Amino acid sequence: MRLKSFLLKNKVFSIITLIFSIWIVVLVFLAVIGPRKIVFYDALGQNDVSSAYSSVLPWFRYIIEPFAIIAFIFEYEFTWLLPLLIIYPIIRVIYVFLRKRGKLYSKKYNQIRHIITDIIYFVFKVFSITLLVILLIILIGFLIQGFFFVSRYFMVPIQIGIHLCYILVGIKVGYTLLKLIHPRLKLNLARKIEHNIRRANSKKTRITYNLTKESVFFAGIILLLLGTNIVLLSIQFPPHRIVPTTPLEDNEFLFDFHVHTIFSDGWLTPEERVIWYMEHGISGAAFSDHDNIRGARIARDFVEKNGLDFTVWIAEEWTNHETNPEIHMNYFGLEEEIVPPESYTPGGPKVMNSSELISYVKANGGFITVNHYHYEPNPEGGFGAPYTLEQLRDWGVDGFEIINGGSYNKYTEIREFCMNNSLICIAGSDIHTNEDLNTFTKLKLDDPNNKTVANIFKNLKNNTHEAIAIQFYPKIVDMPGDLTDLGFYVLEDFINYFLNIDTYQALSWIIWSSTIYAIFVLFYKNIKRVELKHLKYKIN
Repeated sequence: MRLKSFLLKNKVFSIITLIFSIWIVVLVFLAVIGPRKIVFYDALGQNDVSSAYSSVLPWFRYIIEPFAIIAFIFEYEFTWLLPLLIIYPIIRVIYVFLRKRGKLYSKKYNQIRHIITDIIYFVFKVFSITLLVILLIILIGFLIQGFFFVSRYFMVPIQIGIHLCYILVGIKVGYTLLKLIHPRLKLNLARKIEHNIRRANSKKTRITYNLTKESVFFAGIILLLLGTNIVLLSIQFPPHRIVPTTPLEDNEFLFDFHVHTIFSDGWLTPEERVIWYMEHGISGAAFSDHDNIRGARIARDFVEKNGLDFTVWIAEEWTNHETNPEIHMNYFGLEEEIVPPESYTPGGPKVMNSSELISYVKANGGFITVNHYHYEPNPEGGFGAPYTLEQLRDWGVDGFEIINGGSYNKYTEIREFCMNNSLICIAGSDIHTNEDLNTFTKLKLDDPNNKTVANIFKNLKNNTHEAIAIQFYPKIVDMPGDLTDLGFYVLEDFINYFLNIDTYQALSWIIWSSTIYAIFVLFYKNIKRVELKHLKYKIN
């Protein structure tokens, strides 16, 4: 009877406990029945090669699994904001309605709400100022150097600014907790509370105050979630390791030919990216930032300085956004920067259009491939946009990507074109974040000691390599395209992920979920135990 009485009096606690209990039961069930199955598919040979490889998670990854998966699934598109923009106002309206009817009334919560509001307002101010500074830096750079500056440098102020915000917010939260715990310290929020109450009760300012309060509160939550997303993307989580079932021969290697760092729109530094590859079991990679080779050079210097058994090839993803649709090409073997007309800046790199770039690269002993190309009817006839496949072939490209970011189904026609025209079928992960590697190439070299770009492309030309796409979980739940475009792909990915986890992954989620619940229970009990007058004293 005591438990029943407690649960009836503490409805919020009861609802959270019920949700937590159901969640743990589900995780235990998945831990028992959910074997992790990873599919390796050779898009060049068009066959499942899962028996030839395995995906192994390191022990430390299991420890921090929930944080890594949240970062990997939310990625950097931020379209998960769209469902939040829909759901949050609904929840907020329900909350206000219930509160006004006395269903959620609590004197202690009314006091705690002042602390939460103070922190959220601080978050809003810090993040807003930082974002304005970041935009100002990018704008000044754009006015001086045009789009050339944006494509090369915009990620640096974002990384520094958001991490600085989190440091300041951490200090704020820590100082607030210290004041709550310390017997002599107070939060001194009395003036702010009195001012807000006066505005809320005034006929002249009531509407504007409530609108401002709701807007700031909502924006603060959004900015905090965005900041969390960005910070998680910047952490080098332990990745899975790709392990061939049969050990590789001395002349066999695993490579990747398309990746990004913070020197364009990537989230890891060149040094972190090198370590990231080595932890995956990859032997070499082409670092191909948009319109510059700075990240590639830094990665190569890092490898040479530390004597690492890893090969870095200098590459650049030449990116023209002015065509419709835009076109991306990777060129290899030239240690100079070439940019499209949109990135022209006085005294900057050479400027060339698509055909000029291809001719220049080939004339100077380099190699060039077309990335994630659009196979669609061209208005002038043929297939491929903005240029036909035949045009790009005749201009001299060496090949096309048939896998990009683990996706290969939409490039089957391009694969056929490459096979029929003696063009290289290349694979690139095109990874920007810290996620697990989803694409690689298994290549056998005629001379294993010669890992120059020229020898790599000589061996790729035969199209006898394996272009491997990795599927981390089967698509059991497949939401309609309209919903995925609205950001609900996040829910779809999480469901499919949980349906394909192993026992240790599930155990990690159980431990972290239980830890968070235990913290909530501890906080709840302490709040119930503290006297209202003491709480008011601390806040005022």
